[in-house]
Order: sequence, then structure tokens, then C-alpha cells
Amino acid sequence: MRMMADIVSGKLPLLVVWLPILFLLAAALFFLLRERRALIRIQQITIDLQSNIKRKQLLDTIMHATAALLRAEGSSVLLLDEKTGELYFEVATGEKNKQIKQIRLQPGEGIAGYTAQTGQSVLIQNVSQDSRWSGKVSQKVQIPTRNMICVPVHSAGKVLGVLQVINKREGKRFTKRDLRMLEMTAVPAAVALENMHLYEALAESAEHLRLTAAAKERMEGELAIAKQIQQSFLPRNKWESTVASLYASLVPAREVGGDFYYYTELADGKMFFCIGDVSDKGMPAALFLSGLMIALKAKLRRYSSPGTVLRELNEEMYSEESAMFATIFAGCFDLQSGQLIYCNAGHCPPYFVAADRVEELQAERNLPIGVAEQVQYVENVAQITENGLLFFYTDGITEAASPSGHWFGRDRLERLLYQNRQKTPESIATAVLQDAISFSGERSQTDDIAVMTIGYRGY
Repeated sequence: MRMMADIVSGKLPLLVVWLPILFLLAAALFFLLRERRALIRIQQITIDLQSNIKRKQLLDTIMHATAALLRAEGSSVLLLDEKTGELYFEVATGEKNKQIKQIRLQPGEGIAGYTAQTGQSVLIQNVSQDSRWSGKVSQKVQIPTRNMICVPVHSAGKVLGVLQVINKREGKRFTKRDLRMLEMTAVPAAVALENMHLYEALAESAEHLRLTAAAKERMEGELAIAKQIQQSFLPRNKWESTVASLYASLVPAREVGGDFYYYTELADGKMFFCIGDVSDKGMPAALFLSGLMIALKAKLRRYSSPGTVLRELNEEMYSEESAMFATIFAGCFDLQSGQLIYCNAGHCPPYFVAADRVEELQAERNLPIGVAEQVQYVENVAQITENGLLFFYTDGITEAASPSGHWFGRDRLERLLYQNRQKTPESIATAVLQDAISFSGERSQTDDIAVMTIGYRGY
């Protein structure tokens, strides 16, 4: 009361009163800005994790991101061996990462083992005074450990592993805020690890099928499951909006195959689409295609440019040990303006169908996906007019063979498109499929077939 009286009487300047308030506001603003920066970094980590499915790349991304985020001297990811219950160092940062990767922790051993068993995060400022501490790792690599954070990585109630950071840089101590940020990072890490395990399980299953001469009934059952998995990667075969419509169809030569199509609406009124053909049939093609589709969806979380998506996809899928590759035609269609940006990675050139003509959509011919590394994919641009239609296909159409050995060919395809130019996208695609199958007669289908049509009515 006396202070208020002094203020009123003018004995105390207003600055003395407002200074503490301004200090508190500045401190609050600093705290909010710091938290915002942390959330942005964790969001970027989430995006980076979604773009990787291969084990080494994914785990390296997790480790380097967490070490940088928390300014730690070392970082590691320990995965849980479901068969033995042991924790093992799949990857670690620091100079002694090779020695660390040779160590396995028994169930419940050490602080990481405690975290895996209980599912509880742990922040320890002095590990030497903690009864749960096991010096196995520290003694093996001869790196003293001062402080650490361990958090569980779990999904659907199951622990997948443990994230661990050690020794805050500059001799500092980890804080509860550091613990909270590592726990936030563990959430997208769990999703990424689940995707990695799914992809590896699929690869292992396919390899097992390739090496095992199973009975016919069992093989048919496995192929039926593989077909269901492959079909699950594809979107619905029909899509409709006020300005455009899409129809697609896939006819594999066997239970599973290597032809595919994909499309998705983007946030800015555009549509990304692609159609492709893997260089084989059956299970090898299905396995390669499964990895391709998982990688494609991951890349589309970050990119919408067809050339960029194909370049990133090629870097993901290229391997010196594999002779598999895929031809892909990808495009980004602006549904408002009718502008089409597209890129052809060694695929069959599509057609533009108008009321008075059928013409090939000209494009730079780039290398297929998986042929060579560090390939630049050149884009092209076209303006799609109102009531125009785009027709995409795989070579199962043009290379369909008659009983006498003649190919269906592009000339026949162009005539068929012109004859049906006034029809709907679905009717045109159906007419081409029926004619190709009829052309082959009783001859067995030797190649997968995929078609996709996009009709544009315009605004």
C-alpha cells in the first residue's frame, strides 16, 4: 500500500514498477521462442525419418539427429531381439561405434536394459552412482560416461528398442527438457522402425519363397497373400472431382506382378500421379515393387516435383548387387490451370486425346529407376485443354501377341484411341483392355498390363 501511495505521489518512477514485469515478459518470450525452435527441429527429424526405410540410413538418421538435438557427445540406438530379449547396438555415433556394435546386453542389464524392461525413461546426472549402471560398454570402448538419457521406443504397447544419449557437451548436465525432447523424437522413430521392420519382413518372406521349393498348395496360398499386400499399395481405381476424373486398371500376368499405378491429391489443388513397370514378373518384381511403393509414398511427403521425386526414388532403389529396375512416367497436374509437369523415366510415352486428334505426349527420355546412381531427371511441361484426356499404359498393351505371333503395336492403339475419343476415361481404358485381351485370343498373357486415363473438363 505504501508503494502504491509513493507511485501516486510520484516518489517512485514508473520504470521501477514496470522493470520486473518487462523482465518476466522477456523471459517468457525467450522460453516460447526456444520451444518453437525445438518443435521445428523435431518436426524436421520426423520428415527425415519418414523418407527412409532402409535400416542403416534410417538408424543413422535417428542417431545423428538426436545427438545434434541434445548436444550430446555420443548417441546410440539399441534394438530389442525378440527371440532372446537382449539389447544390441545396431548403430552408434562416436569414434568407437564399431566396438559398441559388438556388445549385447542381457535382459534388464544396465540402464538401457532397465528402460527396455519397464518402458520408463531415465535421466541420470552421475551414472557411476546409479546402482543400475553397467560399465560393460564404457570399459569396452574406454570412453568414460558422465551422464545419460535413455528413453524407450515403443509401438502398440511393444518396446522396439531404446534411444540413448551420453555426455552433454561442454561438461554440462542433461535437463528435463532434454528428456522431453528425446521422448518426442522417439514417437516418429517408432513409426519409422515399424515401417523398416515391415519392409524387411516382406523382403525376408519373398526371399524365403524364392529359395524354398514349397508344395503347390502352399505356394498358391503365399501368392494369394502377396497379391493382397501388393494390391494394398494401390489407390482406388476411380477418382472424380468437379473438373477431372481418373480411371485405372491393372491386370497381372501372374498372381503378382511388376506393373503399377499411383495417384494422390496434393494440398495446393494439384494431383501427383505415376504409372510404371518393373523389369520382371512374379515374386521378384512384386518384392522390388513393394519397396518402390513404400519409398515413393515416403518421398511424396517431402516433394511434389516429378523430376525430384524420381531422382530421390532412384537414389533409394539403386543397388550394385541388383539388376532390377523400373520404368516410370510421373506427373504433377494442376487441376485449376490445366498445366501438367511431367517426367519420363524410360517408360512408354503416353497420349493426349482430344476431340479431333490423338497425339503422343513428347517428353525427354530419362533412364529407368535403378539403372545408375546419381541420375538427373529432366521435366517437361504441357498445357492440357478443356475436355482433353491423357492415356497412360504399360508395354503389356503394345506387346500383346496374337496367336500368329504379331504384336498389338502402337498404330493399333492410336487408332483405337481415336475411335473412342468421345468416351469417358473409364470407357476408353476398358475398350483398350478388352481389345488387347481379345487380340491375344487363346494365347496366355505373358506380361502385366496397366492402364490409366485422366479426363480434364476444366473450370
